[in-house]
Amino acid sequence: MINNKLLLLGATLLVANSLNAETTTCYKKSWETPSTIETTKLDGGECKGEKSLKEMKRAGWYIKDIEIKTAEKGLDYTYILSDINPVVIDKELTSKNDITTALDMQTQSSKLYDVTSDHAKINIGNLKIGQSGVIQHTYKDGNSLIISSAYVESSNANYSTVKFIPFLDLKQNAIPTSNRTVTNNDTFILNFMYDQSLLITPNIDAFRATRGKFTKNNFVHSDIFGAYLKSEYRPLPTQKMIQEFALSQNMGTIFIVIKSNLYILDSRTFTLLNKQTIPNVSSKTQMPFYTRVEKIESNIFTSDIWSWLDFSAITKFLNDDRTEEEVLYGDLATKKSKDQIDYNSYYTNVLGLNNDKK
Repeated sequence: MINNKLLLLGATLLVANSLNAETTTCYKKSWETPSTIETTKLDGGECKGEKSLKEMKRAGWYIKDIEIKTAEKGLDYTYILSDINPVVIDKELTSKNDITTALDMQTQSSKLYDVTSDHAKINIGNLKIGQSGVIQHTYKDGNSLIISSAYVESSNANYSTVKFIPFLDLKQNAIPTSNRTVTNNDTFILNFMYDQSLLITPNIDAFRATRGKFTKNNFVHSDIFGAYLKSEYRPLPTQKMIQEFALSQNMGTIFIVIKSNLYILDSRTFTLLNKQTIPNVSSKTQMPFYTRVEKIESNIFTSDIWSWLDFSAITKFLNDDRTEEEVLYGDLATKKSKDQIDYNSYYTNVLGLNNDKK
């Protein structure tokens, strides 16, 4: 068995180092196999030739920006990473959203104006805080390019203000990125890919009922997400995993059914945008969600070791008296097994609904 004290010491040092750095830059020069860039060891910064992008993200780092350039041999990759999520929306702002009103998931376009380094305005009003989209630049020859994502930070009856965030949808590691910045008259496409959705339900009845109600949405089958979790040895998907998977598959919305309620979230911001009732749903539940993929188990020597290290370090470093299980699962600490954890309680925690009473 791995020595717990040794793990705690190593993890504590890892967290202590990351607390001293808000951003770090990792890179790989002249890389010729784009399909492996996220699992290869990166140079520079906190990566130090020892950690891959995937390992850095598991250790709590977030992608702030990506630059891919053509090199004489292969491609040059540069990742700017932050220990703070670049998409953090004040809950006081999102609490003003009326989630009971219908969500119009149709795309809308508007030219940007009053552009600054990270904000712009659009002539679309009465939007929900956290709604997102992409910014597109059109060249004189008619070709266009997505240069950024953005989300609604404030909105009134006449206009809305959007904040720029990295475009991480459907990452193309084999294509060089553009160094173009957002300017006035670029186009903001609201609700980009909102009709492409991830669906998480407790049983097949809720799965079928939701798909039957939203016939215009293309739902990626939960078996694909289940297969991904199995390959990652992660039986309990975190908010970060759900969000990253949805974006990697170019899905703009996430649908999660809890009891008889359906919650619709924006994939880029994980903001709750709409709540509806799904009637006549069976009370039967399945963890981690309805899927035909079996035996989604954890493995301490792969992905889950990072969660253990991070949380153990935090409790030690910050003098937190909670046990490892209490930090990992909160109120579900006494039910560590995937098969013992209650589906409804788990996703209520993931969505942060415990104190919101939504």
